[in-house]
Amino acid sequence: MSAGPMVPRPVRLAALGVLAEGVVGVVVVVVMVVAGLTFSVWGFVALLAVAVVVAGVALLLGRRGARGPSVVAQLLAIGCAFYAAVPSGRPDWGVPVLVFAAAVLAGLVSRPAREWAGQ
Repeated sequence: MSAGPMVPRPVRLAALGVLAEGVVGVVVVVVMVVAGLTFSVWGFVALLAVAVVVAGVALLLGRRGARGPSVVAQLLAIGCAFYAAVPSGRPDWGVPVLVFAAAVLAGLVSRPAREWAGQ
């Protein structure tokens, strides 16, 4: 009941974006570990990264339930990107992340995605 045979193209593209975000998160965790940060820091980031990877894979497999967590991840990414771009004065980091997360979010809330999720 939670998986559909045909995942719309916007959802597939968004799923690839979510998966890419999760993989970047895993890479960040590796960098944190190598840098010697404590488990309490990198462990939290690892938990989030793995959850995003799982959501991306689930979307690719057509699991409608992964759409909600993926939307939440995009909203959080947009908030973090805005903070990086404006108050932190790092638009070189924030703007690309903001654009990417907004594009993924657009795919997740598009009409085909909504119709697919409502089936």
